Amino acid sequence: MTKKELAERINVDPKTLKNWETSKPELIRLIRLGLATEEHINATKEYVDSVESEINRDR
Repeated sequence: MTKKELAERINVDPKTLKNWETSKPELIRLIRLGLATEEHINATKEYVDSVESEINRDR
């Protein structure tokens, strides 16, 4: 994810994000970690949904 995309995703100006990278690096790390976790959760949900569909189809 680019810095511009990250700024859009968390609804802040790219300049604000740049300032945070310098003044609040831990905040940026936590935001990125949270977004990565969200992506994993969504991927897992999609997998579970597909498995459930297969199970239901075979019944």
